[in-house]
Amino acid sequence: MSLFPAYGNKTASETSSDAPESKVVGDDPTTSWLSNTSFQSEINFLPKVLPSITIDSSDDEITEIPSQNKKYSFVSEASENNKYPFVREDLDGKQLHREDVPSKKSKKSFKKSKSHHRHHKNKPEYDLDVKNVYFDDKFRDKGNLKVDTLCSRIRPLYNLYAKPIGFFGFKRKKIEALKRYYSKSIKVKSKDENVDRVIKRNKTEVKESDDFNNDKLMKEQNIMQLKIKEFNQQLAEEPTNIQLWLQYANLEDSNEFENTHNNSDIERIKYQRKLAIIEKAMELNSNSKELLIAKLKFMSELIPADEYSQQVEALINKDPGNIILWQALITATRSSVAMCTAPRIQCLYLKCFATLHLWSKSDKESYDNRLLNILYQSLIFLRHAGLWEQMWESIRINLNLNLGINSKNIHYSKEQIEEKKLIDMEEVILTSRLPLNQLWLRIELLRENCHWMSVERDKIEFIGDSHRFISPEDIAEYIHPLLTRESNLKLVIYMLLTLKIPLLPLRHNILKYLDMEDKNWTLDSIEPLTAIFYPCVGEITGHKQRLLLSTGLFDGGLTSGPQYLRFHPAQEPYLDFIRNAFHIIAENLKSQDKIFINVWWLRFERMLIALQKNELLNNEKKFKKLRAVIKDLLKKEENRNNLHYYREYALIEREMGRFNNSINILKMAIQTKGNISEMIDDDDDERTALISLYRTLVEILLDVRITNECSKKEDILKVFSQMTPEQSEIESLNSAEKFLHNCYREFTENFNSTSFEESVNKCFLPNFHCDAIICYIYLLYIIDRPHDEIIQVLNKCLEVSHESPSLQEQFYENKIIFMQLINEKHNLQKCVNEAMNKYSDNCYVLSVFATIESELPHWSASEQRKNNRLWPIIAMCLAGRARLHSPICLNDPTAMTAALNKLLRFHDKLSIMPDVRTCPLIWRLYMLLLREQNLCEKKGEEIYHASITQCPWARCIYVDAAEIAPQFLTQIQDVIREKDLRMHCTLEELDILRGS
Repeated sequence: MSLFPAYGNKTASETSSDAPESKVVGDDPTTSWLSNTSFQSEINFLPKVLPSITIDSSDDEITEIPSQNKKYSFVSEASENNKYPFVREDLDGKQLHREDVPSKKSKKSFKKSKSHHRHHKNKPEYDLDVKNVYFDDKFRDKGNLKVDTLCSRIRPLYNLYAKPIGFFGFKRKKIEALKRYYSKSIKVKSKDENVDRVIKRNKTEVKESDDFNNDKLMKEQNIMQLKIKEFNQQLAEEPTNIQLWLQYANLEDSNEFENTHNNSDIERIKYQRKLAIIEKAMELNSNSKELLIAKLKFMSELIPADEYSQQVEALINKDPGNIILWQALITATRSSVAMCTAPRIQCLYLKCFATLHLWSKSDKESYDNRLLNILYQSLIFLRHAGLWEQMWESIRINLNLNLGINSKNIHYSKEQIEEKKLIDMEEVILTSRLPLNQLWLRIELLRENCHWMSVERDKIEFIGDSHRFISPEDIAEYIHPLLTRESNLKLVIYMLLTLKIPLLPLRHNILKYLDMEDKNWTLDSIEPLTAIFYPCVGEITGHKQRLLLSTGLFDGGLTSGPQYLRFHPAQEPYLDFIRNAFHIIAENLKSQDKIFINVWWLRFERMLIALQKNELLNNEKKFKKLRAVIKDLLKKEENRNNLHYYREYALIEREMGRFNNSINILKMAIQTKGNISEMIDDDDDERTALISLYRTLVEILLDVRITNECSKKEDILKVFSQMTPEQSEIESLNSAEKFLHNCYREFTENFNSTSFEESVNKCFLPNFHCDAIICYIYLLYIIDRPHDEIIQVLNKCLEVSHESPSLQEQFYENKIIFMQLINEKHNLQKCVNEAMNKYSDNCYVLSVFATIESELPHWSASEQRKNNRLWPIIAMCLAGRARLHSPICLNDPTAMTAALNKLLRFHDKLSIMPDVRTCPLIWRLYMLLLREQNLCEKKGEEIYHASITQCPWARCIYVDAAEIAPQFLTQIQDVIREKDLRMHCTLEELDILRGS
């Protein structure tokens, strides 16, 4: 058989005889480049057409060309029946070019190739033009995803799998083929067309590509345009409507179209639009305070702090008595890292106080409100800077001046921790061999907790801390008299709030009355949050869920200055100091204000018992001491018949675990006053106090911690039967129901919002209408009336009281209490959302909202409210923390990771939110989360720099930063010195103490 079948029919002789004549290289134009005049060589050219041969040739039929150094393989032309003509080129190491050579494949690969061919049979082919090397793949060509020139052994192998995250079983979906980077064809119509594949960046093509995913955004734009058109029409009709202008300026806050653009650029454009709207509004309403506040706020977001301060100072020079401008200047200086120092901020406050003579005194109440507002903010700044001694001396002298307290005979603190005892505790810390940053932190916190009162000059040498001596010159500018005695109660509330005593209950309208709605920067410690953990409202159910919100917070060190929440050497002295302050202040107020202060103090004591009852250390001793103090209060002649005090005393006994004692106290107090149905005067305070006793007694009996349901129902019916003088229990119940129904009917038919006084007492103390109607609700519930009928009663009360915000807020509380009692979670959540939209700062509503959120899985929890108010945001932070300790996350590591990531992302959002990022407490909660989850090494440095940038005046931020970023301890102390904030122990002093 021939080695070369193409020459199988020719013999060697024929080959030699038929060889063509030699030609000289160069005669042929194709080989002219090989010509050389000095050398001529004969070349045997190959035949262009080769005769056809048979495949079955013998090996003997071999044709050789001995005169050639290079071997060639000659192949015959394709026959008519042959479908695949091919030509082999040289065999000397180079790859051979093959055209349409069928490869030998297995059945499996052939089927795959066949299906692949069917899949692509209708696909247009690309033009193999050099100009069109780069083109847009608009047809999902799968050939672009593979490389044919590589064998399967060296191609990358990708394993795709779906890793679901969930908390219950689900049906796994079949994994589909991975598509490319688009979800649908970019240009479906162009499949059958010969389109130009050169990339052309023109307006038409960009517009067509934007239609890929902008349908929803276009709808949002259209809705926004309609809203803008509507606002323009309304403002043309009412150009003096301030609220309408403000709503128009804040319209773009909910526009989702902005989320597709660069955040920093779009935020700047947004504030520029808002500022333009406000400036247009001020042209028509030049005296509006709301518009001026909005303008200053938008300017602060657009202009650097130094330039903004200069512009505000220029406005102050034109109007030096404008308190709004002074507050804006102080805020800009306080929030600037470059300009903020404690002496500079104090100087601005003193300059503001120096303009008091320019304030109008025609409206005395307005003058007092502005003065108290500035005074409160200045004292809060002193507390944040660590200057407790100066703050307390300013409070004490203002109280003495306006309340007429004789300071010579009054001692606010009878017991103080001795300095020798403090030195002994410091020595224990120094000998503990802790790291340097921990030594500094513990000594700093120890001194901070023990020092809040000033000392005399002769003790400075022994103490060694000159900041503890306060001269009269240091506080002279902070002392100012009020024009009216009616403002004394407001002064007292502000002064007690600076001592970190929370208002209980804390309602939205109370904060509005105190003008504290937008004072986000004032929260730096955990004590105000106790109004969420223990709201003093709705104490029938939800006890454990509310306490779960505080998990890890009390032990996390989120206090600043002296504290009363956890055991500490100075805890009891500070509590005694607070009690003495309450008693001294109450003794110097008029009767109604005195009741207000004493009730506040009793609720404060009740809150401490509820939060500290799990501590086994000296609880009985504390209870006996408190019981003795309360009995001394009740023994006084003017307090013996005060039902408010007996109600609070009974609730304290309940928190101590003595349910029977609390019930007996309330029953005895009710029996001393007789039947409430015989009291006719609606404005009688005694009648209001008596109906509150009935409500409290029923709620204690309804408490879920009392497990005997049968006796519970009988006891409640007996309580209602005592409301009327009838002897028979059935007749008494019918009369009680009739009496309570008359109270409800009278309220819904005859209530006049103009006659209802909106004051802090009305928001803080019980209200007759609310208590009588909630008693009616409890009675209907006990006698098994339909729940829909009961809810209809509450809805009617909400509708009637819509013009009285403080009263409607309490009715919302009553409705939520009943929803919790009957355990209707869907309606409860709906009611909570409705209440939060109207009264977002109500701490009882927020506590219920946070407990609901904490029980939801992370994917169902809400991240954002319609408004960016601080208190709802804090509630969401607490809910996120509680979710980490819920059974869902504790039993599933995947759920724990997801919930943690969501909470971290939520904190990252808060760090750039203008209304929230200046709150020190938000940053402290973030730092605590990093410490608890061991993320300090990863994010500690970043959060340290971000928190210092937003809150450079808050000393507590620096202390917490030393824990999450201990490597910056020296830098942190340098910044504290630079800002002139209070530092009790320096590193130099610490080295001396360690050496000694």
